[in-house]
Amino acid sequence: MSADIEKRLQRMEDIEDIKQLIARYAKAVDLNGDPALLTACFTEDASWNCEGVGGWQGRDALVAGLRETCTVTLPWALHYMTQPIITVAEDGQTASGEYYLWELAKATPEGGGATEDTWIGGWYESDFRKENGGWRFSKTELFLKLLSATSKADWETPIGPWQG
Repeated sequence: MSADIEKRLQRMEDIEDIKQLIARYAKAVDLNGDPALLTACFTEDASWNCEGVGGWQGRDALVAGLRETCTVTLPWALHYMTQPIITVAEDGQTASGEYYLWELAKATPEGGGATEDTWIGGWYESDFRKENGGWRFSKTELFLKLLSATSKADWETPIGPWQG
């Protein structure tokens, strides 16, 4: 097999591995931020941020923060990650990607009380790094475009970078 074909095949395998990582992350947060599953998804120095939800630096803080979010703020969720666009760097050790989020959730309102059925939508922008032969998130930013109780007559859309 020529070196060019091997390089192209490796790039395709890397993209597929990153898509699998995104799916494992979605499953981990749907399982109330399962710490073991989440830990396996992130580099030790990873960061995760979403305005209005939280931001954490370092895998341990990130896993703890997501676990709390997935048990207290959003005690039930179903994440659909769609339309990934993954770019693998020339060195084959780093990559970046964007992918959409469509989420059904039960959200605890500010101040407490019974959970509300909630629509959540937006997109992720992530950086990835290959460590010990496997891909991990090294930086993740979630941009919410929709966060609204399903009972609302009109969806509530947060202000974001897409609104100039």
